[in-house]
Amino acid sequence: MTLAETLYGMMQQSQAAAQPVALRVGTVATASPLTITLNPQMPPLQRSQLYLTGAVVEKTLSGLRHTHTIPTGSSGPALESAACTEHGKVLPSSGGSVTLNRALAAGDKVLLLRVEQGQRYVVLSRLYA
Repeated sequence: MTLAETLYGMMQQSQAAAQPVALRVGTVATASPLTITLNPQMPPLQRSQLYLTGAVVEKTLSGLRHTHTIPTGSSGPALESAACTEHGKVLPSSGGSVTLNRALAAGDKVLLLRVEQGQRYVVLSRLYA
């Protein structure tokens, strides 16, 4: 093995040990305030350590219940029974609003991207078994 190969191997080991970026799986411990556990032996990540993506933030669409006026009168209620599903389960809807994406809840498994040398994490998505 040449000196260059040895130094290259040492550099790779050093970079791997620093772990600048990595994917991790966590479990939502509490929803309010949001905390996520990566390892039961370690304290959970606090909300201040987390960046949330649109995939894990609650989104609702309102104004679905409406009617159309046509020359012969009114069409009657439209989209009253609209609903979204998540992993085969219907999300809540009421009063003309439908949930497009529910908020994180205790017990949800999430995919995290470690950034800033492990000081912060980006919550990318929910995971389903």
